[in-house]
Amino acid sequence: MQRLILISCAVGVSLAFPYPMPFPQGPGAGSPLPIPGADGYGKGDGYFQYINVPAHKKFEWGYRRGNPDHNREEYLSQQDHTFKAKLKWHDAYDGHGEHYFDYNHGSAYKEPAPYAPAPPAYSPPVPAYA
Repeated sequence: MQRLILISCAVGVSLAFPYPMPFPQGPGAGSPLPIPGADGYGKGDGYFQYINVPAHKKFEWGYRRGNPDHNREEYLSQQDHTFKAKLKWHDAYDGHGEHYFDYNHGSAYKEPAPYAPAPPAYSPPVPAYA
């Protein structure tokens, strides 16, 4: 009886571990990554989402989501001490907005000194009587 319980526990534990499953192969077989269309984006409809980290202290990230009646586009990039951001939105009620940010510290930028609290200044209390 104990042997049967031990075997069933071992089988249960072995089935609980994940195992690799092959991805479907061939065109149109549901690739795990989106394949860019003719315009360079995922579905070919102009709506996309991506991130790119080519090197240390460099990244770019962006997306365009929604539909032709209501959409939002955001883009961020950083290279060393230069930061750029863009946000655009549009809706079917003639609403439209754009925000652009560009921060550049230049080559004279130095990392700030690490934080150290000021030493406490102790002094005897002032007497309340004289």
